[in-house]
Amino acid sequence: MYSVYLVDDDTLILEELINMVPWLDNGFEVVGSQTNPETALEEIQFIKPDVVFCDLKMPEMDGNELIKALREANVDTEFVMISAYDSFENVRAFFQQSGFDYILKPVNNEDIQMVLEGLIGRLSKKKPEKNDEPLTENPGFNNLVKYVNEHYAEKITLDILSKKFGFSRNYICGLFSKHFNTSLTCYLTDIRMKRAKELLEDKQVLIKEVAINCGYPEYYHFFRVFKSYYGVSPKEMQEM
Repeated sequence: MYSVYLVDDDTLILEELINMVPWLDNGFEVVGSQTNPETALEEIQFIKPDVVFCDLKMPEMDGNELIKALREANVDTEFVMISAYDSFENVRAFFQQSGFDYILKPVNNEDIQMVLEGLIGRLSKKKPEKNDEPLTENPGFNNLVKYVNEHYAEKITLDILSKKFGFSRNYICGLFSKHFNTSLTCYLTDIRMKRAKELLEDKQVLIKEVAINCGYPEYYHFFRVFKSYYGVSPKEMQEM
């Protein structure tokens, strides 16, 4: 489970991010939030979350200033900027500080989902997860894992698995955390990316076909997740 800290001076937006984004489904836990960026600076240095989502325009200290201060304090975290402003200077300043991604308001579910999956690829490199078969006496969970391993190219969510195997969403999350030290989404992404790399060893295969065979019907989505995971594009990987 990866930790997330949220910063936005608008209380309503902050509450919406906390309650509407499917953090748990993607293996993330919100460990803190703050409307005051100066207070956030202190708390983030103490908590050291894996990811910080922050607003750009805030009183006293804007998002880029907050990131700069945290970088100077040697806080090793990923940053995602959420802003209604997309000026070249703002975006350039963000990425010059090694920001991970920049999302424009109003935030929609598709954008946030793509960012979360990309973050999983980045964070899995920084914090390698365990991928051994779980040692458990729970046959139902073993069957669930086998199903995920065999049906990775299909749509798989906590809700789908909950209905199919009779486990609650939280229970499934707990089992993946206990036995794999990861989340369902992280586990599934890892399977899909490794399979994609294998398929790309064929220099003649179409990348669009690889994306579909690995559970990504939309190529752009596949491209972003793959590049975040491996650091190169699918085409670059195929040409290696």
